[in-house]
Parts: sequence; C-alpha cells; structure tokens
Amino acid sequence: MSAPLGRLAHLVVSHAGAPLPDDVREAARRTLYNVLATTVGAAREPATGVVVAATAEPGAGEALSPGRPERLRPLDAALLTGVAAHLDDYDDTHLSTVIHPGAVGLGALVGLAGLREDIAGAGADEVLTAFAWGVEAQLRLGVAISPEHYDAGWHITGTCGAVGAAVTAGLLLNLGAEELRVALEWAVEGGLGNREGFGSMTKPFHPGKAAVNGLRAAWDVATGSGTPGPGDSLTGPDGLVGRLARGAFDANALLDDVGRRWELLDNTFKPYPCGIVTHPAIEAAEALHAGLAERGGPDAVRAIRLVCHPLVPELTGNIQPVDGLQARFSTAHGVAAGLLRPRVDLAAYADAFVVSAPARRLRALVAFAPTEECARDAARIEVSLADGGVLTHEVTHARGSAARPLTAEELRAKARGLVDRVRAGGADALDAATRREGPGYLRGLLAAAAPDPAEAAEAAEEVEAADAGSAAVEFADHDAEEVALAHLLADVGALPADHPNVVAVRGLLDEGARLRRGVVADDERERVGAVAAELVAAGYRPAVAAAVAPCTAERLSAADAARAVAVALAVASRLAARLDVSVDHLPGFAAALATVAARRPTPGTALMAIGLAGTQATGVAGPADAPAVEARRARLAAADAVTSTALVDGGFTGPARPLTGRRGVLSLLARRAEPPLTGADLLDEPALGALLGRRAPA
Repeated sequence: MSAPLGRLAHLVVSHAGAPLPDDVREAARRTLYNVLATTVGAAREPATGVVVAATAEPGAGEALSPGRPERLRPLDAALLTGVAAHLDDYDDTHLSTVIHPGAVGLGALVGLAGLREDIAGAGADEVLTAFAWGVEAQLRLGVAISPEHYDAGWHITGTCGAVGAAVTAGLLLNLGAEELRVALEWAVEGGLGNREGFGSMTKPFHPGKAAVNGLRAAWDVATGSGTPGPGDSLTGPDGLVGRLARGAFDANALLDDVGRRWELLDNTFKPYPCGIVTHPAIEAAEALHAGLAERGGPDAVRAIRLVCHPLVPELTGNIQPVDGLQARFSTAHGVAAGLLRPRVDLAAYADAFVVSAPARRLRALVAFAPTEECARDAARIEVSLADGGVLTHEVTHARGSAARPLTAEELRAKARGLVDRVRAGGADALDAATRREGPGYLRGLLAAAAPDPAEAAEAAEEVEAADAGSAAVEFADHDAEEVALAHLLADVGALPADHPNVVAVRGLLDEGARLRRGVVADDERERVGAVAAELVAAGYRPAVAAAVAPCTAERLSAADAARAVAVALAVASRLAARLDVSVDHLPGFAAALATVAARRPTPGTALMAIGLAGTQATGVAGPADAPAVEARRARLAAADAVTSTALVDGGFTGPARPLTGRRGVLSLLARRAEPPLTGADLLDEPALGALLGRRAPA
C-alpha cells in the first residue's frame, strides 16, 4: 500500500468507522441539502430530458433521481442526477480547487439506493459519513494537484469526482482497504472532462459521468468480479499527475491529518447560478441597479469598466453568449443582468433574456481591467453615464465566498427559489429530510425530492413527446480537424467496401455477432459490453473490441458498420500517436466514433459525438495490462458508447471545437502535430492493419 491511492484507501477505511465531528456532519448535511435543491430545480430542463429519453426503458429500472418520476437503471439515475445537480452551475463549490463535490456524491447515493435496498434503508449517520468522506477524498485530491491541473485546462470536478463517488460507494458497500484501493485506481482512470465543453451540456455531463464511473468501480469490486486494479493510475507512468497536472502532486495535501483536517469545511454555496468567478461582478452590478434607475436607466449607460482578477476574462470572457448555458460563463452577461434586474437568479439565464436587446447592448459595453492585485472574490465596477457621471461599487469579498458564506436562512431561501417552483413546500420538506435521524435516510430524501403527481405526469409526457434529432451546429472553422472528422463520420458510406482493412473488419463483426448471439442480457449496453470482453478474451486488442462490439447490433448495415469501425480505429490510432499513448488507452474514443458513424449521422450529430468522446479521452491509465484489466476497459468503453450515441441523437450539446479548441483534447495533450486525423490515406494507416490482427491471449 505504498502508492498514494493505497494509503488513501487505508486511511479512509480506518477513520470512517468513527463518528463525524459535529461541524463536519453539519457541513455534509448542508452540502447534501444544497445539491438536492439544485438537482430538483434543474430536473425539468432540456438537458435532463435528453438524458431521460436516452436511457429510460419502461420497467427496466427501480432507481429514482430527485425531481423526476421515471424509474431508471441505477447507473442511469446516477448520471441524470449528476447532470441535473450541476446543470445550472448553482451547486456547491470548494473555492481553492473550484470542485463541485456535491453533484458527484449525490449521484453516487442515488445510484446506490437503486442497486441495494439495504442501502436505501441505511441510517442517517451511515449515509452522511459516506457522503462526507467521498466529498473529502475528491477535495483532497484536487488540492494535491492544484492549481496546475485546473490551470492546464481540465474540469477538476470530473477528473477528481470519480474518486469521491468510489469512496462514498465503497464505504456504503463495506469495502476493505485493499478493495477500496482497487476501486480508486479504476476511478482515477475514469476521471474525465476538459474545459472546452464549458457553456454546453457537456460540462454537467462531467460530474454525472464521474458519479457513474466511481460508483461502477466500487460496485464491480463489491460484487466479486475478481478484476484486479489497473495499478497506479495516479502517479504511475501514464497517471493523472503526469498527464493532466504537469507533474504537480502534493502527497501531504492528500494524506496528512486525515480525520483531523477537513477540506469539506471550506465548501461553500453559490448565491448565483453561474461560474463562481463571476459572482463579485454580479454583486457589484446589483448594487448599482437602483441608482442607475434614478439616473436614466440602462439606456443611459455608455461604458462599463470591470476591475477583476485575471481569471475572470480567462474563464468567463465570452461577451456575447447565445443561450443560458453559455451565459453562465460570461461575466459580461452577469454584469448586464445585475444592472438590468434587481436580483440575478435563474430567470437572468433564461435563453430569452440572454438574447434580448438590452442584455446584448450592455454586454458589449463591458471592458475588463484584470489585475493580480484584485482577489478572486473581489471586483470593482465603474459605469459611465450619458450625463458624464460615473457610478461605482466595489466588492471586497463576494457573498457566498469563504469570508462571507451564505447563512442558514440564505441557503433555505435559495432552495425555496429552486424547489418550490417544482413542488410547493418542497424546499422545507428537503430540509426536514436531511435533518432526519435513524434508518431509511436515503429513501426519505428521495421521497421528499419526488415531484407531485401532476408534475410527474407532465414530465413523463415531455419525455415521450421529445423529438430526438441532430443538434443544430454552425461549423465556425471549416478547416478544423474535428470538422473534417465530423463530415467523414457522417459519410462513411462513401468509403470503399472492398478495402482490405474494411474486409478484415467485416470478419471481426461476424465474430462479434456470433458472440452476441450467446449473450443473455436485457440491456443493449450489457450486451455489447459482454461481447467486447469476450473479444478481448479471444485475443483482440481492447480498442478493437470496444469499437466492434456496439456495431454488431442487428439493425445496422454490416457494410456501414465495417467502414465505421475501420475509420474509428484508424482515427484513434492517429490520435494516440499525437498524444503519445497506446491506442488501448483510448478505447472509449474509438468505440464512440464507430458507434455513431455506423448510424449515418448528420455532421452536427457527429461533431457532438466527437465532443462527448473527446471530453472523456485523457489517456490516463494504470500500468497493468492483464487480460482481465483490458477486458474491463473494453467492456465499459463499448457500453458507454451506446449511451453517448443515444445522448447526441437526442440533441445533447457540446463545444464547436472539441479537439482543437483552446481547451480541447489536442490543445491539451498532443505532443506532436502529425499525423492528421483524417485524409485520403486513412484506411491505409499502418497502425490499423496491426490493430486488426489477432494477438495471442496473455
């Protein structure tokens, strides 16, 4: 247990049996209350509807997500919960790392409640203890790799969140220290999320998928799969520290004073539904709203100067967002909203308000004046008026910061604004449920978070009536590599069916189809996962198995599927060369591209699929390559590709440049500029031929 993850597992298991200190227990309860409220508040938004439509199968599951009436499979409920909790960017935030730990933790709890009835009936102390330690683990990991990891371009909630989910699930599943170490190794491999996806549905996907990956890691260990861990996925050769944190790692921050020093106590709650660096500017603008009304109103504004920390324009410098999701990462919009409205709340991020003429006009007048002398939770605004006057206001510490945390009453008021619009009196019911003692704690939380019958019926009708289709996308840069790739995936039918590598894939698909006929499963993801694992056992590479398995579905054209798999593996091989990793460390990327291309997508849908695949492509992996380890990687990648394809088919959105954008995969990870990911010679890619040959099982 000398590796950090082993030591962390030992420390967590040895300390979690003791009662939580009173202040830590209360901090965990408040975090849970806040994130339940944000989840219920976003339960009827379009993104959550897409997740439900993509994963709901009548009679297939028993898990409930807060605010929704559908019964989903447990992992799908975990995904939906994490997406909803983080969708409005209103959830809790640990300021020194900018991690949102509550969303992942709640997702893990919701999934567990669906997996095990005894956990749904567990007592308050047991659940709050597991939740607190899960939050603590992800925060400690975040501190240990900060600020280098986030500054490099990674969404730290997704990359560290899976560790928190694994700890919460592991404790409630009674894993021992050695078992938890294995789960943590898999959870670190399952971390995801670059910051290019901010301003789209892909951002809240990160905590939702982190909850799934961490819970799945703990569950597989607990149910006796016998799969070993992948090895040191944190500090190993291809570990998170080296690949995603520029080698920065403070072991003391992760491991010292466990059980005595609690990062959880520094978790805070947002007063505004947007990126936290925007909050000081919003508060300053709100303070000028009344005075501006007396001096001619918004039409009198001629210029706006914002003195702020340099992170503000770097993270939220979008001057003209096009919808509410983008506006959450636009400080200029927050300033405009504060000047236009007496209170900046969810209505200030409604699409109609975001694109309104007054908001657009004021946003265009904002000029940033960044300086290191301005603290992150401070801002000064100067509004120049038509009469020559200037209105100014300075915020030294924003409301909701560590220096000015929300009071208990402010937190309840926030929850009422979120929950009571969905269920009258629901916020107070949630508050009471989080304060309950004794057994049935999780069951009580979910009952308090359930919609009333009328709302439930309406939500079900919305999902049933949802018109799934390709996302509307404008290709901003037609020369970008992801644009060329999107068009290629949309038109694989034009590629030669008689190319030797395509013919070789046809043979693989035939073998996969034969294996598929022997799989007993009531879920397509379980089915293709089993096929992928059996292909690895038969001697095929994990990336190959992951790409082939989802394309064995009977309704697909065999010719299109063969072309799609060949293209996906060739592209993944070239991406691996650019990133200087094994292609078998990118099985999810290969599987996602193959699965969507085999379905003849529009270019817009293909681009969104590239975005979801790219946000999960980190190359992080432990050093183990045992057959059981490789089979698990292929199994999960194949299954996840089915979910991702269903999401993008339903209209799930992502960034316009997921590969070459400032925080895209290639921008963050590429170590060389060649080879191009597409081109006339793609099917002749030498690595493709090597991949398609069977290797002897280890």
